[in-house]
Order: sequence, then structure tokens, then C-alpha cells
Amino acid sequence: MAITLYKAPNCIRCRITHEFMDAKGISYGSYDLEADKDIVNGFYRANRKFLHRNETGVEFPMFHDDDGDVVLQGTGVIIAYLLSGRALGDAGAVSESKMLHGWISGLNVSKVPAGEEDHFAELLATLAKGGLQVVLDSDGRRADLLERLINEGCLTRVRVNIPGPASVYPAAVGGEAPSAEELGKTIALARAFKDHVIRLYLEPIKQADGSLAWLTPADAALAGKMVAQACGDMLMPFGIQVTAEPVQGVEPLTNLLPYRSKVRSALPKTDIIKND
Repeated sequence: MAITLYKAPNCIRCRITHEFMDAKGISYGSYDLEADKDIVNGFYRANRKFLHRNETGVEFPMFHDDDGDVVLQGTGVIIAYLLSGRALGDAGAVSESKMLHGWISGLNVSKVPAGEEDHFAELLATLAKGGLQVVLDSDGRRADLLERLINEGCLTRVRVNIPGPASVYPAAVGGEAPSAEELGKTIALARAFKDHVIRLYLEPIKQADGSLAWLTPADAALAGKMVAQACGDMLMPFGIQVTAEPVQGVEPLTNLLPYRSKVRSALPKTDIIKND
């Protein structure tokens, strides 16, 4: 590998990344936005189609591996690549973090491929040890790995995101729905964790014809029934939240009241979670 890291001053994510690389003995060159502004800005302009900005500007660190001309961004994504190559990223277990100010997300235990459990655990431990508050997502699958990660003490928040009833799991998350037993275990683990949320998380779902569509309120009712049966507690607090990310070609979903009404038939303590 011929690796270059592009950093910003006073960037905790940059520090975590270069300390990880140093500890692993990975050779790399680096440029700093303060000392090497023209070089860093030139890299961003040349690779803009692979990179993103958040509400504070360009996310750092940025990363380039000459071997395969790999361009990456964000400490979780970069360290996952250094640990596992493309395995964790391609599976969707590690993706862009949507959280700032000392928090990191984009980490999904349910999408960790077989054989990558240790790499994923090392990634989360590295992020937490470096000072980030780690948010872990689950869709109910990989309950045993969730239990391991909770026990290792590297998590700050656990979110169980139910995409819909079992029938939509293949299209929504790329895999079969968890068994009632596994979903129940996931929910129990989350409820025992101090900072947690268990919710119906609405994102547009790919249809058979390739189009995108929102889950229907009727399917939301089936999802609520599935959750209630798995956890065995109709009075469990449950949330409904819609993604804040705009999706091209799909009208925003602004009225969640029909969803709440349907889900409450199985889980009466269901409430709408407002996006920040």
C-alpha cells in the first residue's frame, strides 16, 4: 500500500486514525489542512465525486490508497478498510457517520459478514478508546455479536431499527428477518442498555420493479405485531421515526400519524420520534 492521509488540525477523528495506523505499523504519508492547504484542497477537488461534506464542512480525515486508487473518508470507514479491506464496507456494516461533535454512527452489527466479527469489534474498541461515543445499529439480526459488543463496554448507544415486517427484510436490509427468538434477544439486550432506542425506522424500500416506496401503514401494523410477539411485552415503549435523508424520486413522508395508529394496535406505547 502507498497510503496518504489528509488531516485537519484539532480533529479527534484524524488523531484516532493516525494513531491506529502508527500502532499497526502502517506506513503512510500525511498532509495537514493548516500546513498544506493547497495540497489538501487539491485532493478534495480532484476526488469530489467520492467525498462528502457535512454541516461543518468537509469531513476529515480523507484517505487515499494508491493500490487500487481507493479514496475513503471518515475514521470508521478508513479503519474498517485497513482492518478488513472492502469486507465490512461492502456489506454495509460500516458506512458514513451521520453524527458529529464526538459521536460516531454508521456502524451496523446486523450486517457484519461471517468471519469479520473480530475486526468489527476491534474497530468499535478503537473508536471508543480514542474518545468517540459509539452508536451501534441493529435490525434484530446478529444478537450474539451485539451481546459480545455490549459486554466489551465500547458502546454508548444501541438502536434497534425495525424496517418493517419479516416480508420486507430482504428488500430493506438485504437479508432474511431474524427469528422471533433472535429478535426477542436483541430487544432484551437493548432494553437492558442504559441509552437505547427501539423503533420502526422508515426508509424507502426498493420494489420488485426497481422503484422506491415507503412502507405502508398496514405493513407497519404487521411490524408492530412482530415486535410485540418477539419481546412478549405489549407495554414496551416503541418509536416510529422516518429517515431525515432526502431520497431522489420519492416524496418525503411527513405524516406518521397513520403509522402510529396502526402500530398501537400491538404496542400501545408507540410514539413518533421527531428528527433533530
